[in-house]
Amino acid sequence: MNLDNMTLENLNKLCSDIREKIIDVVLKNGGHLASNLGVVELTVALKKVFNDNEKNRILFDVGHQAYVYKILTGREENFSTLRTYKGLGPFLDPKESSEDYFISGHAGSALSAGCGIAYAEPEVRVIVVVGDASIANGHSLEALNNMGNLKNMIVVLNDNDMSIGKSVGSLSNFFSRMISSRMYMNVKKDVKNIIDRGKFGRKVKNTLGRAEHSIKNFFLPMSISENLGFKYFGVVDGHNMEELLNIFEKAKETEGPVFIHVRTKKGKGYKPAEENKEKFHGVSPYNPFKVEGQKIYSDIFGEKLVSMAETDKDIYAISAGMVKGTGLKEFFEKYPERSIDVGIAEGHGVTFAAGLAISGKKPYYAVYSTFLSRGVGQLIHDVSLQNLPVRFMIDRAGIVGEDGKTHHGIYDVPFMLSIPNFTIIAPTTKKELEEVLEFSQNYNSPIGIRYSKENGFDIEGDKPFVLGKWREVRKGEKNLYIGTGSMLKEILDVEEILKEKGISGTIVSAASIKPMDTEYINKNFEKYDNIIVLEESYFENSFGSEIIDYINSSKINRKIIKIGIETGAVPHGKRGILLEEYGLRGLKLVERIEGKINGES
Repeated sequence: MNLDNMTLENLNKLCSDIREKIIDVVLKNGGHLASNLGVVELTVALKKVFNDNEKNRILFDVGHQAYVYKILTGREENFSTLRTYKGLGPFLDPKESSEDYFISGHAGSALSAGCGIAYAEPEVRVIVVVGDASIANGHSLEALNNMGNLKNMIVVLNDNDMSIGKSVGSLSNFFSRMISSRMYMNVKKDVKNIIDRGKFGRKVKNTLGRAEHSIKNFFLPMSISENLGFKYFGVVDGHNMEELLNIFEKAKETEGPVFIHVRTKKGKGYKPAEENKEKFHGVSPYNPFKVEGQKIYSDIFGEKLVSMAETDKDIYAISAGMVKGTGLKEFFEKYPERSIDVGIAEGHGVTFAAGLAISGKKPYYAVYSTFLSRGVGQLIHDVSLQNLPVRFMIDRAGIVGEDGKTHHGIYDVPFMLSIPNFTIIAPTTKKELEEVLEFSQNYNSPIGIRYSKENGFDIEGDKPFVLGKWREVRKGEKNLYIGTGSMLKEILDVEEILKEKGISGTIVSAASIKPMDTEYINKNFEKYDNIIVLEESYFENSFGSEIIDYINSSKINRKIIKIGIETGAVPHGKRGILLEEYGLRGLKLVERIEGKINGES
């Protein structure tokens, strides 16, 4: 979209139209609503001023505030397909547009990427829009520390006092105080007005100019401009188009690095989102078939942990900026003294939990699978090597749906299988998740408990959970189906179709991934022609791979068929559609099994 010849009036009208479009599409498709409504004027002004793609690179941290940018960069006609299967993606992705210069699903990456781009391409200007929670991420701070000599770098802070929920931590509060000091900005303005008047004022102007450094450091103990090498502009009204254009034009002519502090209102222009920013940060698509009262595994976990904590005062809950999403809202309200939100700092969360554990507490760290991968080094060094009993509640394990390839939780089993001392459990039912939580309460080693974004279900008459033991839930012949986590329900759902095709068999519930049930393997595998291992996880270094390694070392001569996710980059779309498309649900699962048994694939 060409903004070059647009007047101020035209630009404001464009902003109104964009807001209307975003509200319409996101309420229908789901997505990040409040954050995008807050950056409409900011993004339009950026594209108006920095309009030459050959000379400018604009990045966002994170991409959930980049819907406006998508509309302005050639994707307006397809915007109605946002977050739908084979439609526009949820975040920025170079594979979607040549104007998306770096993938932007996880917080904290854009400033570091921007540093690299600015260093590699000194002839271009790099502009990074970063949220007020993302900037307190350790990754971001490391990047800011590395920018002092980058003359082609502009950082735009989108300050709306929120991340997904309320920004947390002393550093976030410090940034807010440091760069939002209206006292400093107002004093500077008042002094300037005085010294610009009359003969006396002009005479002392130079003296006061020299004193400004001291005044600034009085009000801003550690200013970005002086201590990190930035030239600072702010505070700017993020919804005043004229003011934004003026500041961006000044920044364009200023040798960097430049830091621009913009104040925005999350949810701007849509009253429900303005009044409840957290609720409207992420909106689910309208579902006419949704049954009220259904609980996903996150809810089941949260309720059970609250119950356990009533009698066990050593239980602590940790979140990385996702209290509501991980089911911890009630725990945080009921036990605030044992509730810790570390913010967008997943690696710190791992080590913080290790510190609690080594002090005799019982930490439960609830984190989305995709974000746990940001703390792998800490899992090894801080938890595994000391064999500390940290309980990792790995939410959104497997296919998550519309958030796409940056958010699918498919790598936790592969990397945790490689870490010594870790136990890995994937409960197959609601009842089993509750039993595993009870078991974990006094377990004395690190444990990962993974579960999908799925409604809980139970099996009538199911036997209780025992670590390292699997259990048969259906008895058959020829074929042995081993389902872990969500895949037990998927194989049970197609049981009758398997019978019709003559490929039914025994179905085993295998929550215990590590340790696996070697006794069951030794006693039963050679009774069957085919052993089919089903998991909602990445295909390589998987649960199925572990079983193959074991039977090879045990000299059990049987064919193992692995059913998992064979690609490392699953696209976005509704969870059900993706499960079917990748052969993990329904008829596609049956076809995949049939083909594997018959040697067709």
